[in-house]
Amino acid sequence: MNLERIIPYLLYKFKSDDELVSSIEELSRKFTQEREKITDYLKDPRLVSAYAAFYFTTNTPKFAEILKWLPEEFLTAIKTSDLVDIGAGPGTFSVAFQEWSESLSGRIVQIETSELMREQAKVMWEGLYPSKTMVQSFGRNLRAENQLALFGHSANEMGAEKALSYIEDIDPEHIIFIEPGTKSFFPEMLKIRKALLTRGYHIIFPCPNSMECPMAASEKDWCHQFIYLKQSQDIERLSQMAKKDRRLLPLIVHVYSKKSFGVNPSERVVRVLPETKFSYEWEVCHDNRLEHDQVMKRNLSKAEQSTLEGVLAGAAVETETEKVLENSKRVKLIKINNQFFKP
Repeated sequence: MNLERIIPYLLYKFKSDDELVSSIEELSRKFTQEREKITDYLKDPRLVSAYAAFYFTTNTPKFAEILKWLPEEFLTAIKTSDLVDIGAGPGTFSVAFQEWSESLSGRIVQIETSELMREQAKVMWEGLYPSKTMVQSFGRNLRAENQLALFGHSANEMGAEKALSYIEDIDPEHIIFIEPGTKSFFPEMLKIRKALLTRGYHIIFPCPNSMECPMAASEKDWCHQFIYLKQSQDIERLSQMAKKDRRLLPLIVHVYSKKSFGVNPSERVVRVLPETKFSYEWEVCHDNRLEHDQVMKRNLSKAEQSTLEGVLAGAAVETETEKVLENSKRVKLIKINNQFFKP
């Protein structure tokens, strides 16, 4: 997904790249420094279009990369699901889902309260997929078989209580949350996690099991992931002009289903610690216990070391303990993201 493809379907026609960049910078200020005015942009076609231009193009590859973390059986199941895009905005993740699934057999339903966002989503969808139907809704009377509820950067804005009320009304088979990787949202995600597990959902990602999160009682730790993306050339240029990094992205991803899809990885990197001269250091969630693991550099090839230097929080690993130390353990790496470790 590149900028050229969506520019014709923006509500506001930007006169230059400079105007688009200044609008993106204005949005960024509202999201970070002027949170009390964050909803103001929903009344301005220029800012809604700037949001669409920047986040459509950067979130589409992000969605595809996130799905690579999930079990193949789960991906097969959701390809035939109806998508309910909750807090859809301009339809960013509806489009991302369509681009990923290609031969989408289910229907697309978008729930969005902002009139301008709904208008932008409708124009964008009809422009990109004139032969495919998309339905807009306020979230009522949407119960149906085999539905995927998707929260794309929306649960953090509405909060746990509202997100759970949507889930109760829709009763989806599967749920995906893709949220900003912020410490402030993590307690809300834990509330959602607890409620969904109580309702009988299975957690597919990121947790090894349904036991209590080991970070639940911490005031300084939060579980989040990182993803590294290669953006299209025009988006790289736009990101540089706006001084926004859209390559290395922190996020909080949680995935649930009424069905179980096998055994989850028992170990997941939750924090990459500074490496030493002799070792790579990770904080790992191992069966819902936090552990400090060391992978020693000795006997590793340059290719193997290069692989380990690219490990990000969120990676599933399988290790074998070599030596237990006072505050950590030395491990031999067996797998990374379900692939056997090799150069």
